[in-house]
Amino acid sequence: MATIKINDHITLNQGITSEEGEPIYKLIVDSLSKNEDVTLDFKDVTFLTTAFLNVVIGTLYKDYTSEQLQSKLHVQNINDETAARIKKVTTNAKAFYENEAKFNEAVDSSIYGNM
Repeated sequence: MATIKINDHITLNQGITSEEGEPIYKLIVDSLSKNEDVTLDFKDVTFLTTAFLNVVIGTLYKDYTSEQLQSKLHVQNINDETAARIKKVTTNAKAFYENEAKFNEAVDSSIYGNM
């Protein structure tokens, strides 16, 4: 099992930008590709944005199913606010990646019109 201490990868105990999330995402994918369980430890983290969490957790739904992530990805030391943000990110990511083609078509249609 791999444990990733989020606070070791962010500045001033806060995960703000998507760029800060990239190295953590890569660590998670590396462990999952080895079929390892991954624990994300949020100890001493004081604030996280959805932009940060979208990269760290949301993007995982592009290549992994909900079932795979539920069995392999674990979190610890989270407060209620972080738990709510993670739930929001996972709900949105599931909806987006399940319907990515339709979403992209709708965006293209609204930008470029019906072709």
